[in-house]
Amino acid sequence: MNMRQKLELEIQQLNVSLGLLKDLENEELKKNVNALQMNLRDKEESLEELEEFNQKLIIKERKSNDELQYARKKLINASICL
Repeated sequence: MNMRQKLELEIQQLNVSLGLLKDLENEELKKNVNALQMNLRDKEESLEELEEFNQKLIIKERKSNDELQYARKKLINASICL
């Protein structure tokens, strides 16, 4: 979660910086705006990848939990039969 919050904060900061620079009409500033836009896209992509990875981990955890519950039931049933 900490990494996600950090990325979200960086995205917010980049959006603010981008908004401030968009109003100015200077070639150097336009380059800075473009660099910020690229950086913002990279951060947003990183956040999306992090969320996808988190979702995969949740699915894997659920599958493992289901398998453990199944094995537990089998062991309980086997011990009752003894």
